[in-house]
Amino acid sequence: MAQNLRGVMPALLTPFNPQQQIDTDSLRRLVRFNIEQGIDGLYVGGSTGEAFLQTTQEREQVLEIVAEEAKGKVTLIAHVGGISTHESQTLASAAHRYGFDAVSAVTPFYYPFSFNEHCDHYRAVIDSSGGLPMVVYNIPALSGVKLSLEQIDTLISLPGVGALKQTSGDLYQMEQIRRAHPDLVLYNGYDEIFASGLLAGADGGIGSTYNVMGWRYMAIKNAVQEGDVQRARQLQSECNKVIDLLIKVGVFRGLKTILHYMDVLAVPLCRKPFASVEEQYLPELKALAAQLQKERAAL
Repeated sequence: MAQNLRGVMPALLTPFNPQQQIDTDSLRRLVRFNIEQGIDGLYVGGSTGEAFLQTTQEREQVLEIVAEEAKGKVTLIAHVGGISTHESQTLASAAHRYGFDAVSAVTPFYYPFSFNEHCDHYRAVIDSSGGLPMVVYNIPALSGVKLSLEQIDTLISLPGVGALKQTSGDLYQMEQIRRAHPDLVLYNGYDEIFASGLLAGADGGIGSTYNVMGWRYMAIKNAVQEGDVQRARQLQSECNKVIDLLIKVGVFRGLKTILHYMDVLAVPLCRKPFASVEEQYLPELKALAAQLQKERAAL
């Protein structure tokens, strides 16, 4: 059903200007920068995109701009999830209107919804998507929704579901899902275990750090496909050195600072209440940006 959805897809960041508005020029540059890395697609409006700090209208604006820059060039997945079914339906309809290839939605969070309510939510969003395949987004650490394997099986078996974004460190569960659903498009969600996720059965991945080093994740995927596990492990280690620094400084603000030093984003700001990177870390991030630019230029 969703063969074209497989691959390596950056979870796109959303640039903001000093007035905390969406920086449309930087967003367009970021889309082009990612495409030039040779990635397979873009995952737009997810956690990395700070979607839950935006209005529905802003989220629609981001979808429209990304579609203008990238439609027909790479696979486009619109994350439309939220607490409200109505908001998710509105965004799913917009994704279809702008020509996205699929929609995705995190499990509704904060309130203790029943599993039947989760299923009804997904059915309603799928019905509003104009026939686009649904990518179920499982991220228990942030959503607070801990799905059992049986519940995951039920969700990914709903009519219209074509893929699962599995942002979990439970690689045993990843393998169980692959074993039970051999034709399902399965994404690894945690960047730091991308190679391990592929070995456990994932087809590809969706991740935030792909924005600054997508070529490394493409190389990991190729190494695993070629059976070169040692090469995949080496590349994953290099990615994890970057991730170590980003965790120390704050992942989203760290990524935006790197992209600012790479002349992609005008300013490295996240939306409040996120703060800026502490000044003591700026030299290290600037050096990393220069290293990544040099590596990218050598490809």
